[in-house]
Amino acid sequence: MTDRLSELEGMWHERTNAARAALPLKSGGGGGTFDGMEARVEALEKKFDKIDGKLDSIANDMAYIKGKIEGLPSASAFGELKGRVDSLPTTAKVASIVGMIGVGITILTKWSELSKLIP
Repeated sequence: MTDRLSELEGMWHERTNAARAALPLKSGGGGGTFDGMEARVEALEKKFDKIDGKLDSIANDMAYIKGKIEGLPSASAFGELKGRVDSLPTTAKVASIVGMIGVGITILTKWSELSKLIP
């Protein structure tokens, strides 16, 4: 079992070394990268352009949302509105006022009859 493992390990090293030999380092002029690196960098640049476009879109959406939020009323404005709504008359108050007005109109229209009842 150990011999087979050693044999497989040796084969792996041979293939790795052969692959490295097929893509030698550039000599002179700096760089020192593998020839296959250009294609990899180009693919990464394309992916980065897609990501950059998506980030621009997200930034625009965030600016739109921020504008919407800034246009909303503040907590103090809501508090003021709540105070104004609380001071409005309730249904019971409105019904009482209408009833009193009805009684007043009835008294005024029937005053001649009611005055005869008073001695």
